[in-house]
Amino acid sequence: MASDSMIIFGYGEFAKEIASSLRYLEQRLVVYALKPSCVEAAQYDGFEAHQVNLEDSWEELESYDLLQTRIICALDDEAENIFLTISLRDRFPQVRIIALATTQENARKLTLAGANKVVAELQTTSNLIIELLEKPVIMHLMQDLMDEQTELRVIQITLSQNSFIIGDQLGDIEELFRQHNVIPLAVVDLEMSESFIFSAKGINHILDPDDVLVVIGYEKEIYAFAEAIGGEI
Repeated sequence: MASDSMIIFGYGEFAKEIASSLRYLEQRLVVYALKPSCVEAAQYDGFEAHQVNLEDSWEELESYDLLQTRIICALDDEAENIFLTISLRDRFPQVRIIALATTQENARKLTLAGANKVVAELQTTSNLIIELLEKPVIMHLMQDLMDEQTELRVIQITLSQNSFIIGDQLGDIEELFRQHNVIPLAVVDLEMSESFIFSAKGINHILDPDDVLVVIGYEKEIYAFAEAIGGEI
């Protein structure tokens, strides 16, 4: 039996980002996809990958130690992802299933379908995390995100008029983020018609009053960070 494994269903945009981050973990990582082209893409990227269909009896998964295996349902089609979650939960009641949600309604359906944890797409933008953190921290972060008991939160911080980082560029305060163990995901710029700027593209963005920082981290540390920079949650 294969133990301590991670299985990802799907190989679309966000599934690729998850797989890319989980590559650093010392676990067997296997991709299952519906389309031959996705299987080929995953194999080209260096992953073990196999083709499946939604009518599968999932007998192949019996070769895994399912008590030590996490399954991530990340199919691009929401209806297919929900059907997959239902099928896997019915077939393997003991396995831990993490499902990717695109909307609140979809998240509700995935929870009802049997997912142990539903992860928003925003939380899977691992490329934004990678650019600011070292690999050991990524490993810890991704393990926490995949744990249904995680305390990690995605929280918005509004910059006040008196914030000392007003006028700084986002890239200028990287050390502040590191000191507080907080990861910036995006900035909402009210002067640009509420444009949503991902941190990968917004390093040179100049911070203004009422800009909103979208960050991920532990709640206590996010609140400490907000207080330190003069922001409001």
